[in-house]
Amino acid sequence: MISPIYKVPYRFIVFTILFLVIDFTIDNINHRFVMGDFKVYYGAANAIASGKQLYGVLFSPGSGYYKYSPLMAFAFYPLSILPYYIACLVNYVLISVAIVLTGIFVLHIFNTYVFNNTVKSPNVILSVAILCITIHLIRELGLGNMNMILLLLLCLSLYGILQGRFILAGIPLAIVLITKPFLVIVLIPLVLRRYFKTVSTTAILLALFAILPSLLVGVGMDVSLHNQWLNTMIIHANGFPSSNTLDALIRNNFHWFTSDALQYIILSVVLTAYMLYIRWDMVQERESGANQSQNLIMEWFSIIAMIPCLFRTDTEHFLMSWPLIIFMLIYLFNTKNIALSIIFIAIVLLYAGNSSDLLGRELSYRMNDIGLLGISNVLLTLFALYIYRSKVMLQGKMALVAE
Repeated sequence: MISPIYKVPYRFIVFTILFLVIDFTIDNINHRFVMGDFKVYYGAANAIASGKQLYGVLFSPGSGYYKYSPLMAFAFYPLSILPYYIACLVNYVLISVAIVLTGIFVLHIFNTYVFNNTVKSPNVILSVAILCITIHLIRELGLGNMNMILLLLLCLSLYGILQGRFILAGIPLAIVLITKPFLVIVLIPLVLRRYFKTVSTTAILLALFAILPSLLVGVGMDVSLHNQWLNTMIIHANGFPSSNTLDALIRNNFHWFTSDALQYIILSVVLTAYMLYIRWDMVQERESGANQSQNLIMEWFSIIAMIPCLFRTDTEHFLMSWPLIIFMLIYLFNTKNIALSIIFIAIVLLYAGNSSDLLGRELSYRMNDIGLLGISNVLLTLFALYIYRSKVMLQGKMALVAE
């Protein structure tokens, strides 16, 4: 739970509600309130409840095949019994609530554990943070996807760890992983830092989540459904056209390496570097008294932000960088560093400025083809880590020496 002394940023909540109401109204006026991704979940829930084919069936135009676990299909069943428009409306409200709560939790985590309750203008910071992700957020809302809900669950899991509630922290994390297994890389800092209660709770719940559907469809069908799910994920990962992953950036812009093995090589290199970075943090914590909670927060949110650059997935997954954006805005609002603010604005314009409405269809497609979103996301992550290590950590050490 958030501390009762925490001041709720009501103006941010009002601003976000207005933003969401405007988006909802425009989509309905333009007859675009269709939620293509949610339509897949809705159709899959109806299919599994009625014993029909779940995988390999096109539930929505485009890439509208169900790619998630059997359990998640059952989880959407309560919405699937509603008329589709009403179900979309409920889903829109759930995403909207997740947006507000995620912003509040992220701000609270950084304010409490990184900036020692010195954050200025929280309402302005969170409202500007919404503007920084507007394009991705509109796409998320239009598709009815669940990335913001998953980001909220990841924040709750981290907050549980920071509060020492390690078993409880494993519950939201298990829900995240049964939904999108490639997020399993967030376990790396937990394993290296020996948060075994959280990891074991997550593992036990994942096993339970795999077994639960058998109570409704039988053991044999449950095994068959999970095999189909695995094959579907492999097909989707190999065939999804993304120009924003690190391997695509190298392949498309430099033509150095054309083998599909490149993505696995890059993934191995990045994760190895990430593990070495965590080990470096841990050494500093032992030798110089660096703050473990601060380091864990940045390790957690940094690898989450990099996920769409490591795995082939939709562009709305770049919403996962929102916590780092909030972190940088907090620092910049607190310090009013003009030079760093200019760099931040430039990166965010690259990260969130690719709109066909603003740039025209041809230029927008060109920016997408060169992977500008992926490049800007890498820059955003590295810039956040630069600010943390060269500014925030340094100030923390100076304060410790002064005491």
